[in-house]
Amino acid sequence: MQSITDYDPFEPEVLKLRVPIRKGEVEYRELTLRPPLLRDILRTDGHAPDSVAYGRALLSSLSGVPEVVLDQLVPEDWADLRLILARTNMRFMGLVNLLDKKEEGGSEDPTAAAGNATPPPISDPTSAA
Repeated sequence: MQSITDYDPFEPEVLKLRVPIRKGEVEYRELTLRPPLLRDILRTDGHAPDSVAYGRALLSSLSGVPEVVLDQLVPEDWADLRLILARTNMRFMGLVNLLDKKEEGGSEDPTAAAGNATPPPISDPTSAA
């Protein structure tokens, strides 16, 4: 699995499924997720952000695969896809801006960078100024 910023946010992402899923005569051996747009997040309205229904709606929108077909995913494939969807959510919630990283030419993982930071001092609200 890639880090949050170690991919091109403008290119589709392909995940090879461990266990293929079927709908009639169509078999899916991999899912291709196109870059997310606001309309994809809008498809999740009415679902709690951490719910399976939210993830399924977002995955369906990004992949074009009907939700009823996605219901056949095995837990291991679902877990990999949830990591990809979490990165998408982080972008939409403003927790990571991959456009800024792309323009800077860097791909530093923001969580690793934060690990080297010194936290600001904590002021005591009860002390007199």
